Amino acid sequence: MKQRSGTYRVWHRWLSLVLGVQMVIWAISGAYMVIVQLPFIHGVHLTQESDQKLPVNPGAASLAEVTEKFPHTTEAELVNRLVNGEYRLLWQLRTHFGDRLVDANTLEPVVLGKSDIRALAESYYAFKEEARITNIELLTTEAPSELNPAHLPIWRIDFDDFGRTALYLDQTTGEMKVRRHDFWRGFDIMWMLHIMDYKDRVDITTWWLRIFIFGTFGFIFTGIVLLIQTLFSSRRKLR
Repeated sequence: MKQRSGTYRVWHRWLSLVLGVQMVIWAISGAYMVIVQLPFIHGVHLTQESDQKLPVNPGAASLAEVTEKFPHTTEAELVNRLVNGEYRLLWQLRTHFGDRLVDANTLEPVVLGKSDIRALAESYYAFKEEARITNIELLTTEAPSELNPAHLPIWRIDFDDFGRTALYLDQTTGEMKVRRHDFWRGFDIMWMLHIMDYKDRVDITTWWLRIFIFGTFGFIFTGIVLLIQTLFSSRRKLR
């Protein structure tokens, strides 16, 4: 009986140690995700609207003309966007073959260059006096861990601010698709530790989590056995 009790006690101690470490990780990661508000994590405070308001009478080509020339259009929006150093009226089109920008009057394609992306990134960024652009890169084949590969191809623009902000702009339209900064990256790590998905960080039913659940059952079982043994031992001593 003593030998069995010792075996249960050893298992109980080791399980308590392993499970206890994960419990601490859960507490820290959960606290971070609760204390730091999601709008801050998403970087809403870092950016502002870039497009200007449309004029009262834009004088652009009609929607019928747009759909006639681009019959595969599923959505069309008139925007006043910064291109070549000035704001221009453009039709932003969603089509079956991807997004595109065309001149609002001539309906000729508008292609954004690196200088346009830089200007747009500066106009999106809300703290122009406090940071400068350190890198502009077009990502086409490989996405960093902080970006969903579905966004490729996309421009990445890095700023030298406190949070090492990175803005991701659509290659074709110049729209800002994603904001990233160190607090978001910290949140991503905390989320990974919390759900125990150390690869893709999206699966909440990983084998690690299942092992932890089975380990918890083992911890409870050995604890119950030790409790019962302790109670019986106490009764015998009283007798």
